[in-house]
Amino acid sequence: MGNHFEADVRQNFADVLTQAIEQGYAKEMLTETLKQQFSDIADKSQAYWQGLAEHTALRIREFGRLQGYKKTQAEYYKLVVILDDRTRDICRALAAQDKVYPLNEAIEVMDNLMAMDTKSNSLDDAREYIKALAPWVKNDQILYNNQDEPIGVSGAHTPFPPFHWKCRTTNIIE
Repeated sequence: MGNHFEADVRQNFADVLTQAIEQGYAKEMLTETLKQQFSDIADKSQAYWQGLAEHTALRIREFGRLQGYKKTQAEYYKLVVILDDRTRDICRALAAQDKVYPLNEAIEVMDNLMAMDTKSNSLDDAREYIKALAPWVKNDQILYNNQDEPIGVSGAHTPFPPFHWKCRTTNIIE
């Protein structure tokens, strides 16, 4: 899909997301719509389309949540991490830190992501901008204790979920 981002994908993707939000699509509906809309330019598995729909829905949910916190004039938020056998070390490490995040920093990152000018930037430029502004936590940033348990994260990373593909972490006002 990346090879067709500028000409074919950007506006269609925005249209699909707008329709999904306005009509309250479930993830399954968004998956099928994305697959139908872009199957001619991306021969991907059903799992790919499900993952894309899920990740996009997660990002939209978190942006909405942050906007709601802003309206309530909250100043801080904390992560809510589901800890079970499916939880990745990235989220375990973030949970172990039990950090309180300043809402204004998250809003600034979100606003800068939303304001990105995709029309005058190439896909590669857009990717680099996003990676610089809101990088995902890399495995080598995870700190471990002597029992090989994740206890924290070093370095810069996106201040809000999703932190990785299929992330289940959310946040709550502190």
